[in-house]
Amino acid sequence: MFEPQLAALPGATVPAWIQPEPSEGLPSFAARMAKVVDPGGPCFVGGASFGGMVAVEMARHLQARACFLIGSVRSPAELPPRTRVFRWLGHWTGAHGLELAPRAAAVLHGLAGRWFSPAVGSLTRQLADTDREFFRWAALAVLQWTPSPGPLPVPILQVHGDRDHMLPHQYTRPDVLVRGAGHLLSMSHRDEVNQFLRAGMEKYG
Repeated sequence: MFEPQLAALPGATVPAWIQPEPSEGLPSFAARMAKVVDPGGPCFVGGASFGGMVAVEMARHLQARACFLIGSVRSPAELPPRTRVFRWLGHWTGAHGLELAPRAAAVLHGLAGRWFSPAVGSLTRQLADTDREFFRWAALAVLQWTPSPGPLPVPILQVHGDRDHMLPHQYTRPDVLVRGAGHLLSMSHRDEVNQFLRAGMEKYG
C-alpha cells in the first residue's frame, strides 16, 4: 500500500502490527506500538485509514514533529454518521462477524480480481491476507475508540480524496483535498500524496 511512499522517501518505514491484547483499546495499543517503533529521537508518524487513527494516538508517545493522515480522521467525531451508529451498536454486539471480511475478500479477489483496478486489487489481496482476529479487533477498536484526554501535542496534517466513500471528507478537515481520489489515494494518487508528505516534512523538519 505504501510502496510509492517508501520509494520516494528515504528512511521511511512501515512497521508490522503488534499483536493486540484481549479487549485492548486503541490508545493502549498505540502506546505499545509506539514503544516498538520509537527511534529514540525526533520523527514523523502517520498512517492511512485505521493506521492513521493509530498514528494519532502514537504521536502522544513519540518525539513526533508532525502526524500525517492519509484518508483517515483525527477522532471518532469525524467518522461518518453511519459508522457512528455502528459505534453505538459495537459496544453491544462486539463486532461479531467482522472477522469474515478477509475470507470474503479472498473469495471476491479469486472470482473477479482480474477486472479490478491495481489499487482495488491490491486492497483485496491485503485484506485477504489479514489475520481475521486482528481485523475483528481493529474494527471493534474503531467502534469503541475513546481518544486520549488532552490536545495532541503535535500538528496533524491530513490529505484526503474527494471521492473517499469509506471516510467522506465532508465529516473531517483535510488540509489537502485531492480531486478524483478515493480511499486508496496513497497508491492511486502517489505524486499528490508524496508532495503532501514532503511539504509537511520540510515545514516541520
